[in-house]
Amino acid sequence: MKKYIIIVTMLFAACSAPKSTDRLLAEVWQSDQQVRRQIIELTKAVTTEGRTDLIDSLIMVCDLQESVDARNISIIDSLLQDGVPNSLSKESYKTIWIVIDHSTLEKQLLYLPIVEQMATGGLIDKDEYATLFDRVAMGQKRPQRYGSQSVQFGRPEAMQLYIYPVENSEKLDSLRASVGMEPIAEYLKVLTQTTGIEAQFDRQMTIDCLEKLRDGE
Repeated sequence: MKKYIIIVTMLFAACSAPKSTDRLLAEVWQSDQQVRRQIIELTKAVTTEGRTDLIDSLIMVCDLQESVDARNISIIDSLLQDGVPNSLSKESYKTIWIVIDHSTLEKQLLYLPIVEQMATGGLIDKDEYATLFDRVAMGQKRPQRYGSQSVQFGRPEAMQLYIYPVENSEKLDSLRASVGMEPIAEYLKVLTQTTGIEAQFDRQMTIDCLEKLRDGE
């Protein structure tokens, strides 16, 4: 009898493990998104409403974001030690991706093949892999492929927002469509609405030109 109780207990633990992981990752998602919502709200207040008195608060929240991201990627490191867990919710796999996407370049490079496998296996959407692919390219100072990454620079009350240079501007919309992304013109509208800064895309922009523009040359 004792033998069967042990077996049932082990089966229950195995079945409940994905649910426990789902709960943990739900908390991770919440912490990731909450701090970023605060940054977006403060950025819009500073840039569109002229609330320069909130600049210090914005800096503090940016520092908080770094600590949140560090904590979250440590959780993902532990979770992926033996590969991608099975039987998690769609939201959990999305959380794994977004924490990697918001981590350091070193971690992004480490997990890029795993994220690609997740996209190929249907655990996450193709545009999510494309976003990480672009972020790695930008981190390595290479042109991005899908136009998902942008950069902000300038004074808090006069920020500029540019799409980071791309590999092939002529085929950009078809490349975006291949991974389920909207046309770049629609994406610019979304960025502008989200940030309160007019998003710009210069098809001829090179990385060197963007760096000079950012440096005020």
